[in-house]
Amino acid sequence: MLFHNPLRQAVLIKRYKRFLADVELENGEVVTVHCPNTGAMTGCAEAGMRVWLSDSANSKRKYRFTWEIAETFKGQLICVNTHRANRVAGEALDSNVIEQLTELQQLSAERKYGYDNRRIDWFARDSQHREVYIEVKSVTLADANQGYFPDTVSKRASDHLRSLQDMVADGHRAVVLYTVLHSGIENVSAARHIDPKYAEECQKASKAGVEFYALGCELTLQAITPRRELPVMI
Repeated sequence: MLFHNPLRQAVLIKRYKRFLADVELENGEVVTVHCPNTGAMTGCAEAGMRVWLSDSANSKRKYRFTWEIAETFKGQLICVNTHRANRVAGEALDSNVIEQLTELQQLSAERKYGYDNRRIDWFARDSQHREVYIEVKSVTLADANQGYFPDTVSKRASDHLRSLQDMVADGHRAVVLYTVLHSGIENVSAARHIDPKYAEECQKASKAGVEFYALGCELTLQAITPRRELPVMI
């Protein structure tokens, strides 16, 4: 996934109201930018971090800049824009990065499914013509090289797991694809210390046949590239 225009560097002052952040541009100007991330952003939004912004170049937009990348004080890059995860995951599925998800056909995004007509991030059929429902989760929370999801209590994430179990019960494949958008993370697990209910639901889902995979990515200021499968511990 390429950033089509060069990202603009700044320094983070603070993030607030979930969707807003104040940053100082290289010319010293302080501006408010859009923060497309609903999570706690633990370790991703510390004052003084270098950050990079995409520029809409739209003077009519309330917040011209969108926060895309943060750099930790250890030099690790994090994509904080969770909207990027689906596209990166789609590129990985299309290029067979995850061995167990190769040769998928009819790959399509944002398909409605289930009794409550919710949307799945990606739908496909595998080589055995089974329907495959793929839920993408963005992972940015790290403790050393260990990644965790979620970074805050998420009833919605638990609900998704139950919907995926319904698909398995109906004879289809159901997948959780953790898309790791932090250059320091080497493996992923459910964040039991943050959301024990979600961790319990992961174990139930795994026993029911829901598949769990993690996607490691190369992050630069020009692109986010899916590279390899990472271990998942449920």
